[in-house]
Amino acid sequence: MTCLLCCKQQTKELLINEFWFFHTPRVICATCLSKFDKVEKQVCRCCSKACTVELCDDCRRWQKLYPGYAFKNESLYFYNEAMEEFMQRYKFHGDYRLRFVFAKRIADKLREYKGWIIVPIPISNERFSLRGFNQVEGLLLASNIRFCSALIKPVDRAYQSHKTKKERLQENQPFLLMEKVKSKLCYKKILFVDDIYTTGRTLFHAYDAIKKAWPKKVQTFTLAR
Repeated sequence: MTCLLCCKQQTKELLINEFWFFHTPRVICATCLSKFDKVEKQVCRCCSKACTVELCDDCRRWQKLYPGYAFKNESLYFYNEAMEEFMQRYKFHGDYRLRFVFAKRIADKLREYKGWIIVPIPISNERFSLRGFNQVEGLLLASNIRFCSALIKPVDRAYQSHKTKKERLQENQPFLLMEKVKSKLCYKKILFVDDIYTTGRTLFHAYDAIKKAWPKKVQTFTLAR
């Protein structure tokens, strides 16, 4: 096995379930994997932010804005230097092979959401043309997770990474719900999937867009927090 991050050759026995079934084999070495900070310490119960209190200040503000929304986000990793480098290579430099790096962990986690409809956060057609792929859909495809593309993003805007926290929070609604899937989502449990949770603004915009379909429950999942 050649690690997709450090490109070093690794010796690994293929697990029997990776051989007989269509499971995603591990494509990252133990050394590289150890550089990512798993969400295992004490975190906010709503957004997975590392903190020493049950509910962080950001989520307290969101609860005031969305009193009827039982918001909950799960993340696999904290955003550290290793994750920043991964995102630069995968998302901004377009190394599509890297969609497999976290495939096993994503697959294991999302299989816990049996019966939920997985909805990836969309990108605009303009961004798709430049990048060649939707980075969130790429992660799901690599993980063999079925999903429903229920939202569209008609207009492109500046990268979220180029905005301040205040600018992100003040951003207008970027998403539209696709009319043809409204009946499919009605009274169903919806799980939004995104790559990074920063302020939560994107995911709350997604909730605003999809609540028109009258879902039974909405939660969110991101690779990094």
